[in-house]
Amino acid sequence: MGKREKAGIGAAAAAAFLGLAVLTGCGADPARDQYRLDGISQLEQGDYESAIQSFDQAIAHSDGRVGEFELDVLKYRAEAEYKAEDYPAAVHTYDVLLEAGGKDADLYYLRSISQAALGETEAAQADFDAAAAMNGGQDSPVMEDALTALGRAYQADGDWEKAKSVFDRALSSETATAGLYNSLGTALLEGGQAEEAADYFDRGLALAQPGSEEYGVILRNKGAALERAGKFSQALEVFRQYQASGISDPEVEREIRFLETR
Repeated sequence: MGKREKAGIGAAAAAAFLGLAVLTGCGADPARDQYRLDGISQLEQGDYESAIQSFDQAIAHSDGRVGEFELDVLKYRAEAEYKAEDYPAAVHTYDVLLEAGGKDADLYYLRSISQAALGETEAAQADFDAAAAMNGGQDSPVMEDALTALGRAYQADGDWEKAKSVFDRALSSETATAGLYNSLGTALLEGGQAEEAADYFDRGLALAQPGSEEYGVILRNKGAALERAGKFSQALEVFRQYQASGISDPEVEREIRFLETR
């Protein structure tokens, strides 16, 4: 999002900020920057609850107006809430961002992802459509994530036709990556489509760098899909290949011992 001049908080945005339990002061406190940095560090370390608290403190030590700093912190907060699986809070924070910071395609995509995680498929689709209309349907990493989340939501609803349509759209994007194929393969596997999932993992492996962490993750997932599909000899071969890469994984070792008895 581009730079925005600081402005007083409107009535709706003010109510939303109160809903976030954010305190405001008379002027910006230099400590706010440290709280922001602490929150980012905690977010990267996976300590999401602490990150949320730090981001709250960063805004509490701000100057009571919604400007570039506050919007930036709220974006980080929404990410932490989503990763903490507090999806209602993440949706609410994106509500605040869209109200206070103006309409932004990526924010709509991100709110769509959180709504999909909540099972609010209709709202997630509406936000996705709004975002796509704003950016002319151009592909982007955030759009791919939203498509994956939306496909999973339709899958959870039992609407495989819509889920497949969404997944196909994701794969038709010019920016389809190994990670996208892995995400879609995982969704298919979770939905009981093991053979189809294995095919998606194969496509992801073709794009991933051999020997990379990403390659190992996809290879492991392919083994799981083959095993789920009842293709035990192929699954065993894949798991042995994974093990030969030097990764220590007790669960894979157990799977190998099991498959050797099949």
